[in-house]
Amino acid sequence: MRFLLALLLCALSLLPAKAGAQAMPTTMVDVCPAISDSTSPPASFDAPDCERLPLHQVDPQGKLLWLRLTLEPPRPDDYRFVGLLVAGKGSSEVYVDGELVGRNGIPGADRRSETPGRMDAVLPLDPQRLRDSGGEVVLKMSAQHGWLHLYSPLHAIALVHNPDAQDRMLRYYLPALLPLGVFLLAAFYFGSLTLRSERKANAALLAALALIAAAQLLLEIGRGVYAYSYPLHDLRLMGIVACASAFGLCLIALLWRTYAPRGLIPALTAAVLSMAVAHSLYSAMDPRTAVALFIGSLYALPAALIGVRAKARGALTYALGLSVFTAFNLLDPGAFIDYGYYLLAALLMVVLMILQAAAYSRERDQQVQQRLRADRLQRALDQQQAERSPQTLAVPGTGSMRQVAVDMIVRIQGAGDYVELHLDDGSQLLHSATLNELDAELPPSFLRVHRSHLVNTRYIDRLERHDGGTGLLHLSCGDPVPVSRRVMPGVRRALR
Repeated sequence: MRFLLALLLCALSLLPAKAGAQAMPTTMVDVCPAISDSTSPPASFDAPDCERLPLHQVDPQGKLLWLRLTLEPPRPDDYRFVGLLVAGKGSSEVYVDGELVGRNGIPGADRRSETPGRMDAVLPLDPQRLRDSGGEVVLKMSAQHGWLHLYSPLHAIALVHNPDAQDRMLRYYLPALLPLGVFLLAAFYFGSLTLRSERKANAALLAALALIAAAQLLLEIGRGVYAYSYPLHDLRLMGIVACASAFGLCLIALLWRTYAPRGLIPALTAAVLSMAVAHSLYSAMDPRTAVALFIGSLYALPAALIGVRAKARGALTYALGLSVFTAFNLLDPGAFIDYGYYLLAALLMVVLMILQAAAYSRERDQQVQQRLRADRLQRALDQQQAERSPQTLAVPGTGSMRQVAVDMIVRIQGAGDYVELHLDDGSQLLHSATLNELDAELPPSFLRVHRSHLVNTRYIDRLERHDGGTGLLHLSCGDPVPVSRRVMPGVRRALR
C-alpha cells in the first residue's frame, strides 16, 4: 500500500502539463460585446470594451459577441468555390460590407433567443464582394447552450474551397479507420475467447479494452461523419474522457489481476483517486483525456514489472509496451491523444491477439493431454476393477448354488425384489440380489442404461435414438433394451 501511495504522489507530480497544448490558430480577432437587438455590425471596434485577441482566446460561451477579422481574399483568376469555415462551439452570422451573407444557427443573448448552430459549418461567400471588402469579415457569435465551459471553444475561422466541412474533417480522420478495424477485430476475437477459454476474466477484460478504444475512436471521428449541433460537442468530449478513464482502469485491472492479484484492489483504488484529483485540476477536456490514459499506463506498469521479475509469460511485452505508452504520453500529450494512443493501442491489440492465440493453443494442448491422461488412468482403474471383480456370479437355486460366468450374462433386468439374468444361450435365471448391488459388484463392462436394466457392453450391437431423448439399445442376442433420457448422454459417451 505504501508503494501505491508513493506512485499516486508520483503520478500527480508528473501530470502532463502540456496536454491539450495543441497548435492553435494564430489569427488575430477584434472582439466587442454585442447588444441583443443589434442587427448590424458596430461602426468601430475601437470602443473601450473591445479587445484584440488570438482566435483561440475568444470565448462566446454565455455571451453575445461581434468578431472582426481580415482574411486573404482569393485572386481574381481563382474561380474555385470560396466559403468561410466556422469551426467551434457557437452560433454565428457572417457579414461582409455590413450585409448578412450567411448564418449557422441564430446567435442570441440567451438560451431562448439562440438557435444552436453546427459545430463545423462552411458558409458560401461571394469572392468579388470579399475582395471589395479587403478580406474583412465580421461575425456575430454566441454559445448559450451546452454543459461544459470549454477552454478554447473556437477552433478555426478560415477561407476554404470545399463546401463540405465534414469531408474536410473526415479526410483528417481517415487514417484512423485502420486502428478502428483492429479494435473491432480484437473485440470479436477476445469476446469469442471469453466463451471458449478457461481464463474468461482476462479475455473479457481484453475484449472490454478493445471495445472501449473503438468507442473512443468512433467518438473522435464522429465529428467528421455527422454534422451535429454544437451542444452535442460537450457530450462527445465527456464520452471521450469517460472512455479514456475506463480504458486506463481496465488496463490496470488486467495487469494486476494477471501478475499480482493481491494488489488489484489497492491499485484500482489509487488509480480512481488519482483520476478524480486530476479531473478536478484540469478544466480542459484534452488534458483530462491524456491524464486518464497516463495514470492507467503508469499504474499498470508496476504489475508488468512484477511479472517480469517472476519471469511470467508475456510480462516483458506488457512492460515494454506500457513504457513506450507512458513515455509518449508524458513527452507529447497533444500528439498522443490525437493519434499516438490509437496507433499504440492497435499495435498492442495485435501483439495481444498473437500472444493470446499462442496461449489458447497451449491451453487446448494441455486440455487434450489432461484428457488423454484421464483416459489412461480410467482404463487402468477399469482394468484393476475388472481384475478384482468376480469372474462368476453365485446364483442360488433349488437346493444348490450355481456359478454363472459373468461373460455369459447379456443383460440384467429388475423384477421387483429380484433380478432376471438373461444369458447368451437364451436362458433366464432369477437372482435374489438387487440391481444396485449388481451394478456395484460387476465389472465396468456392465452399463446401467435404465433404472430397470443393466447391459453387458460386449453384446451391444447398436444404439437407436428417439426424438424425445430416449432410445433403444439393440443387442447381438435377445430383445432390445430401453435407454432412459437421463442416462442417454452417458451411454453415448461410453459407446464411442
